[in-house]
Amino acid sequence: MIGQSEPTIIPPGTPNAEFWYNDQLQQLFASMQNLVLTSRDGAIEHDDKAGNLSGVYTVFTSNGTANTEDAVTHNLERVPLGYVVVSQDKAATLYDSGTAATSTTIYWKSSATSVAWVILVF
Repeated sequence: MIGQSEPTIIPPGTPNAEFWYNDQLQQLFASMQNLVLTSRDGAIEHDDKAGNLSGVYTVFTSNGTANTEDAVTHNLERVPLGYVVVSQDKAATLYDSGTAATSTTIYWKSSATSVAWVILVF
């Protein structure tokens, strides 16, 4: 069981079961320590790496006309699979504009004007 990538069930009657149990706990705690979402303290800035995730934070302010396309650059270096709104400074909805994202740019529309968005793009 030592060296496995994930814990397995310890069958009843296993010799040294406590050893195997402790080994699995060590693996679990090591995995939990590696689940850091950001590698720094403080404000999230544009193109910050999202820790162990294959994603980057995108910080931008939508334009002064609601429901108008915003082209936002990202350094993901591939076409994004999706995104999660992390924060915004006013009530609004962020949605896909209809233009396909590329390996350098993603396109959104905002239902309100001049919203400061922080988005996790993955």
